[in-house]
Formats: sequence, C-alpha cells, structure tokens
Amino acid sequence: MKIKRFFMEDWLIDTQNVKYNLGESGCQDFTLEEFLNICDTDIEEFHHIFLGNNDTRGSLGLRKEICNSYQNVDMEHLMVANGTSEALFAFFNILLNKGDEVVCHFPAFQCLYQVPISIGCDMKFLDLSECENGRPDMEKLEHAVTPRTKLIIINTPHNPFGWTLSDEEMLRIADIAKTNDAFLLFDEHYRYLPLREGTDILPSGYDICKPHHDKTYATGSMIKCFGIVGIRIGWLIGGPEILAECRDYKDYLTHTIPGITDYVAYLSLKHREKLIRNKKQDILPNLRALNEFMDQNKDIFEYAPPTGGVVCFPKLKNSMSSENFCKNLLKEYQVSLLPGFAFEMEGYVRMNFGVNAEKFSQALELMQEYVSNLRLS
Repeated sequence: MKIKRFFMEDWLIDTQNVKYNLGESGCQDFTLEEFLNICDTDIEEFHHIFLGNNDTRGSLGLRKEICNSYQNVDMEHLMVANGTSEALFAFFNILLNKGDEVVCHFPAFQCLYQVPISIGCDMKFLDLSECENGRPDMEKLEHAVTPRTKLIIINTPHNPFGWTLSDEEMLRIADIAKTNDAFLLFDEHYRYLPLREGTDILPSGYDICKPHHDKTYATGSMIKCFGIVGIRIGWLIGGPEILAECRDYKDYLTHTIPGITDYVAYLSLKHREKLIRNKKQDILPNLRALNEFMDQNKDIFEYAPPTGGVVCFPKLKNSMSSENFCKNLLKEYQVSLLPGFAFEMEGYVRMNFGVNAEKFSQALELMQEYVSNLRLS
C-alpha cells in the first residue's frame, strides 16, 4: 500500500517551538503537574499502574468513562485505540476495498481521505469552498452520494473550518446514507468543545443517527480538547462485528493501550468538566478577540466564526499566497499559522485560538501590525 506523506507535519515540526504557535489543532497542552492539579489527583496514584500489557480494548475504567460521554453506547460497541488515526486506519482497511466509492467533504484531515485512496477507493469530494461559509450543502451532498457509495465521512466539529452540524443536519445525512445503503462515519474530535459558556458537550452523530440508520459509526477523542494531545488516545464506536475485526487488525499496529496513557485518559474524562472549564477561560475570550480582529480586517480575510473546536480557516483575499503570507509572518513576527497547502487548499490559513489568552492577544497585535504593513506595500 502506498500513501502520501502528511502535508502539514514538516511545517508543524519546524514551528513547534516558535514564540506564538497558532498553527496546531489542539488546546495548549498541560504539563503532567498542571493536569493533575486541575484533576485534584496526586502523582502517587500512578504508582499502582501495571507496566505490562493492557487490555487491547482499553481498560475497563477508561471504556466506562468514554461510554458516559454518549447517550446510547455500551462497551460492546466501543474500541479504544492509540489515537483516532489508528482507529480510522483499522476501520477503513476492514470496511473498504479497491473500487469502493467513498464520499467526503473537502478540505478534511488528511487521514480521512488519503487512507481510502491508498486502498484504491474512488473518492468523491464535496468541495466546501463552494458552499456557504464552508458548511456542507445538503443538496450537493445528496447529489454526490449514489447507490454505489460504500461510505460517507463527516467531520464535525470541522477541522479546519470550525463549523458544527445541527441535529437536523446530521439526521438529513443519515437519511441520505440510508437511502443509498451506505455506511456513515462521524469523526468527532472536537465534540467536547462547543464554543459557548458551560461544560456541556455536543451531541454525537452516533447517538442521533444510529437509531435511524444502523450503519452509523463514529470516532472520538478528548486529547485536543483537554490539552493532552501527547497521550494519543482515540476510539471507534459502531457495530460489534466490525469492531471485533478492527481490534484484530490493531494487533498488527500498536496492539494495546499503554497503561500510563490509558490512566491519563481515564482521569481526563472523569474530570472533564474541570478541564473544559479551565480551557474555556482562554478559548472564549480568545474567540471574542479573534472575531474583533477579523471584523477589523475584512479587506484581508474572508472569515466565518467557528462554533466548535479551537481552529478556524479564513480565506486570504486578493489571491494572496497563503504560504508566503505564513512564511513572512513567521520570519518577521515569530507567529506561526498553518498554510493552506497542508489541506491542499491554497489561499487559506488555519489559525488556532486555544492557547493562553495573554499570548493570543500578543499574537493578534503582531498580526495586526503585519496586515497593516501589507496594506502599505
């Protein structure tokens, strides 16, 4: 199997230590000490962790906490993996075969379409740049899906645009999938961060659509939302038969979940309200500041305010090169955004507002100086 390299990784690695890193996709990450303090947990709790093989499905405690994030999920319908990328890799390789038709919106996280392409699937894309505010147009999606379609892939909240789907929109997609007897996969990495006050989480497409369409699946994770991206925990939810095959396939990948990362994931979900509250102390003020910045610079950016997660994907006006824009911003001001080439979408930039509020404010001030100078050039 041949697969393209991840377009964004070189940029993210090269810029990970810049002073103002707004190119990443998750909240600002904690140290272990900071994380344990918020969770009111003593480091001594780690002394009991067994360093041998863990249950390949994930520990019982972690699986129970994941199920508590859903309305209608039990442990029979859950597989824990070392990141959603592993869960997706296993799922695609079990479900899909060469020549299968797969429908996905574009842009999207590269794994969502490159793995099916590497399998030999016929990819059909819903181009979000041709949809209002980058949101899926349901009529265009319905037109793209055919009786040949094996799988529909939907990422909500969306990376990179930042939109979320309503319950009604998700049910509409389920109806499209059911009419064409297609599998439906919701990738829900940012579910824990609706951009509003409070600690509630977004409804899962799995909970909403599974009762209407039995071929509904979902992947999820908390690592980007809770500032623990390095633990690489994710999961797949769906029918027990396919999940069992995915778990067997995982034996050829990472096999099991390390006990230490399993326990950090368990703690994060057990104390999720504390972590969400902590992160929103930065995220919501940052979003207000971001909206004001974009409102002041409408001649530079075409922008739709995000409603979930911690990224947005404004379009640069006047045919400006996103790569040049980002390279010059990085060189002159030590502010890193992710150029659109990382999503195969020239002319856009991905921007993260999940960092420390003081640092984000400083970065916006530098960006304002940068775009003001662009107007003069």
